[in-house]
Formats: sequence, C-alpha cells, structure tokens
Amino acid sequence: MLSNSWTDLIKWTNDNSGFLSLILFLVTILFGWISGLFNSLIKKPKLKVRFIEKSSFFSFFYTGNQSYEEQLNETFNLHQTGFAVYMSIANVGNMPTSIDKIYLGYYKNTTKTKLFDKQMVWLPQSHIFADFKFEYGESLVFIPPLRTRSDVFNQRRTDSLDVGESIVGVAYFEQGEAWGNLNPKSSDGDGTIKVVIKIRDVYGKHYKFKTTLKPKAIEEARTINEAFGLTTNITKD
Repeated sequence: MLSNSWTDLIKWTNDNSGFLSLILFLVTILFGWISGLFNSLIKKPKLKVRFIEKSSFFSFFYTGNQSYEEQLNETFNLHQTGFAVYMSIANVGNMPTSIDKIYLGYYKNTTKTKLFDKQMVWLPQSHIFADFKFEYGESLVFIPPLRTRSDVFNQRRTDSLDVGESIVGVAYFEQGEAWGNLNPKSSDGDGTIKVVIKIRDVYGKHYKFKTTLKPKAIEEARTINEAFGLTTNITKD
C-alpha cells in the first residue's frame, strides 16, 4: 500500500513538474518581497568602506631611545610604527549615524601560533597635526586626516553620516614607543601587512573591514606628512 502511494506521488510530481516549478517560483518571489519589506521597515545604518591602497602605508622605525628591562636584565632599542589608511566611509543603510571611534588592528610580530589567540593589537585613531601630501602625475594633492574639517572635500560635520553620504580622508594610527615584538608582522616577502579597520558608531555597532598596507621608510613617510610618527612625542607631558 505504501509502495503504491509512493509510486503515485512520484508519478504525480513528474506529471506536474511545471506546476510545482511555478509554485516554487511564486513562493520565492513572495519571500523576497516580504524580506525586502521588513528590511525597509527596520531602520538601521550600514557602513561601507572603500580603501585607496595606493596612498595607504605604514612605517616601522627606531626612535634612537633605549629601555632597560630589569626582569630580563637586557637593554632594548625602542621602536615605533605609524599607519596611514586612505579611505572613504559611506552610509549605505536607511538611517543616519555618526562615527564614534575608529581603530586599527594588526597582528603582533611573533613566531608563536595559538589556535584561539592571533596576537592582534588594537590602536585608536590618532590625531596628526598636518595634512598628507600625495603626488598624482605632476600635481601635489593635499588629503586631510579623516574626521577633521576639510575645505578640500567640502566636509562640514565629518563625524556625521546621513543616508547616502560619505566622508573621505586618511585615518592615522600610531603605536607608541615599544620594544620587542610590539610591531606588525609581515606575511609577504615584500613586507606588506594585513590590518583590520574597526569602526564604532554612536549606537555602539561595530563594523570591521580588512585591508593591506605596504611599508615605507620613515624618511619617505615624512615627505608625505611631516608629523608622521611624532604624535606621541608632541602630546607628551
């Protein structure tokens, strides 16, 4: 009895495959319409980031200072690392928002590998006291630090993002004087590093975006921005 019923079901399905396909098609459309309706009713911001990799870089350099670590009975040369990330941040959601904080995360320069610990270091965005200068052809273009007032890009409220609006600039991050392996780890032969940009908005929502940065010598970095790597020293008491 069960075998006959199963056979009849298979025959009916084969005979009515076109009808079933139509039903599935209509159900898919209905589901898409309902989900789209709910998405339009739920107001929320959504940030999208576009990185301009050609004008993004980092610089690792020694400061000339030393630190004696008593526990290790050893003196270490101190170093610093600065990061410049040129990016555009757009609000592609359906609700205005404002940027609260921007962080950069890098993988610490260590040979130890742990399954659940990737040795990531997080740095908050630093204020840098000069614009960035980049050569485009025969022209010299001045790019402001991200989230500061800019006449170049006609930015007024640079922390605020209305629906469909974007801000553009260079976000700067600076690791203070350190010793040992507190610097980014390169995974490529050309010295390129992988970093994560984390943006927190005023509602407490976090957005993460991955990008890569190429190295530049500190001398070259300071031709692009004369204050590069000096924020920690300038703000010292």
